[in-house]
Amino acid sequence: MEPAVHLAPGAENNGYATMVAQLLRQGLDERPEKKPTLARMTGRVALVVTDLGLVVTLAFDRGHVTVHDGFAGIPDATVRASSEWHTKMSLVELEPRFGLPDPRGAVAREVFEASRKGEIQVHGLLGALPLVLRMTKVLSVA
Repeated sequence: MEPAVHLAPGAENNGYATMVAQLLRQGLDERPEKKPTLARMTGRVALVVTDLGLVVTLAFDRGHVTVHDGFAGIPDATVRASSEWHTKMSLVELEPRFGLPDPRGAVAREVFEASRKGEIQVHGLLGALPLVLRMTKVLSVA
C-alpha cells in the first residue's frame, strides 16, 4: 500500500497543518525507506506550537496520515514547544542503523537539553514511545 498524507477538512486554513503535511509528503518522496516505518504507525500525536497558538493533530493509520487543525480525538502523545523547537526537532540527526535520534548529534543534544529545561514538553511519551520515535523518523529531514 502506498502511503498517503491528507489534510482533514478545514485544516487547509491552518498554515502549520499544511506545512506539516507537505513536510511529510516531501520526506516520503525523497526518502522511500521511511515508508515501512509509516506503515507500522497507528495513533494520534498533537503538536502544540506555543508561541503561535496553533495546534495540529497527526492521525496515523498504518501508512495513512491525516493532519487535523486543532485537537482531533484524544492524542496518544502531545508535544508542546515553540515554533523554533518544532522546527529543530525535524532537524534532529538520526543514527543510521535504527533511525533513532543520535545523541551524538549537535541538534539532538540541543533538543534533549531543551526537553530537560521544559522548553519542549512531551505528554504521554512513555505510553506512546514507539509512536513518537517513529514520528520523529518520518518527520525528520535527515
